[in-house]
Amino acid sequence: MEFERALKEGACSQVIFKELTETELKEPFLLLYSEDCLSRGSYSLAAKAKGVKNLYGKLNVALSLRKVGREGEAEEILKEVFSFADAPSEDILSLNLKESSFLFEPKVLRKKVWLLASQRNTDEALFYLSYLRGDPYYFYLLGYTYMKAGRRDTAESFFKLSSVPKRFFYLLFLSKEPVEKLNYFKQLLDSPVPLAVKRRASVYMLDYLFMKDLGLFRSALSLVSNRKGLKDIYTYFKDRYSIFTKGCKAKISNSVPQRWWKVACSGRGELPKRINFYSLMLNPPKKFPFDKEEVFKSFKLTDPGLNYLYSKGYCQVLTLIEEKTPQTALLMNLCGDYRKGIKFASPFRGKIGRYPYLLAVLYPKPPLFKDDLISLSIARQESLFEPRALSRSGARGLMQIMPLTGRYIAKKLKREDYDKSMLFDPELNYRFGSYYIHSLLKKFKLFPLAAAGYNGGPARVSKALKLFGKIKTPSDLVIFTDVYLPFAETRDYVKRTAVNLYFYSNLYGEGEEWRTFLRP
Repeated sequence: MEFERALKEGACSQVIFKELTETELKEPFLLLYSEDCLSRGSYSLAAKAKGVKNLYGKLNVALSLRKVGREGEAEEILKEVFSFADAPSEDILSLNLKESSFLFEPKVLRKKVWLLASQRNTDEALFYLSYLRGDPYYFYLLGYTYMKAGRRDTAESFFKLSSVPKRFFYLLFLSKEPVEKLNYFKQLLDSPVPLAVKRRASVYMLDYLFMKDLGLFRSALSLVSNRKGLKDIYTYFKDRYSIFTKGCKAKISNSVPQRWWKVACSGRGELPKRINFYSLMLNPPKKFPFDKEEVFKSFKLTDPGLNYLYSKGYCQVLTLIEEKTPQTALLMNLCGDYRKGIKFASPFRGKIGRYPYLLAVLYPKPPLFKDDLISLSIARQESLFEPRALSRSGARGLMQIMPLTGRYIAKKLKREDYDKSMLFDPELNYRFGSYYIHSLLKKFKLFPLAAAGYNGGPARVSKALKLFGKIKTPSDLVIFTDVYLPFAETRDYVKRTAVNLYFYSNLYGEGEEWRTFLRP
């Protein structure tokens, strides 16, 4: 009720500051408080909101600090805000017309350019890059900006001019020739880049060569064999190669998931106790381990304060909450922010027995999807139901449709007015994505294969099936997924969407739709 009063009458009060900053309402209150105190000229009070996370709230605090003579603190906050791609940059620049050089420090601009390029704001990224000429990261960031803009050849030429060690990662990705890729891979492994970059590059390189050239694959595998921090990757790909060349007669390690490959081959061995792709395929649960009735019976806000504000229709403000609790997770779901609801509920996944409603928060059913369990399983993995989602590769919307794929679907659905910007419209995106995944299901018959086609492209799935042969059993599907599908991302995608379908079919369907080999 104090928060509602602050919304209506103003939040600049020391009395309620402590009360509300010790609750789940801290983040939305600090934004309101900083805005209200600044507008009233209570600069010292506004400066107390330094913990606010919202960019506009931070800007309010910086302006207030400047008003009370704390210029150094104000500049640090302004630099932090300015560095973000979605920062109110023009506002900040207009407020610092006389002296803005501190905003153009290389460290600030590097971060800003990187984030702008990541979001494909190419023109803006190039504008700020013009202030980085002569900086060690200039050519590196030029390469990254053009790569994100889809100009691969231009990007490659700029990466070659760079001296930043991480350039080798992008060069091996952009290069067209396998031998050249292998050369860049070796240089990357020998360079002082973080281990995480070397691990990601190793998985990409070994995956790429596995289906491209087994001779070069063995060369790449030998490069990884004795590298610190890469032993598990080496073992996985060595075992994958053994299964690929020798079948179930191969001797492989007892690592995960290799031990489950052994179960797929022999029908014997230890399987995971938790629900995942392998247990669903090789040891299907006899019944759903959760009480579905209790899940929906408990699906209500029991926190009286949150329930009061929700009932008053304050969702636009409440979705600014950042504190993760079971009840705030439910609140995000009720307010339609399904992505945030899932993220808030995830830390409490092990406490579903205590908070059954969290299962419906983790696997929400937006009204747009109706009873389309297949599309729900895909959209959850693709975007966590974020309508404005934009991936690194340019996929858009709820079901992450690439513009070219959207054009293909538009022709099939006879939508002559198609434009890629339309993919951010939730209804159209769902319609296109649903059409596409169901057409793939019709083509490949099995949901995991359709999911693989949705993520990695149907041509790659068809090629892998030619190598493997017909999939007749769940064991076949396990080996096919882990050994024959070409990319780690696609393999992981298949496993996660299969689990999604399991939960969606048990929560909203008949409880049988997930059973892959019972599909017609």
